[in-house]
Amino acid sequence: MENYRVFQGKDTRQVDGHTGKAALKDSWYYEPSDYEGDVLYSVAYASREAAYEAAEEEFGAEGVGSS
Repeated sequence: MENYRVFQGKDTRQVDGHTGKAALKDSWYYEPSDYEGDVLYSVAYASREAAYEAAEEEFGAEGVGSS
């Protein structure tokens, strides 16, 4: 079972919890695989690799990516 997922901002309707603004379309985010919130779990990352590294640091090496 995957611990987290990585996705691009253009693939979500979630919003930034501090600003209420939509996810940045070209940025990358991560969240626990069972997270179903309306607010983004992570901060924005400039690259998919950076988001994966941050997620692996928090959750361990097992994850699933989309896009």
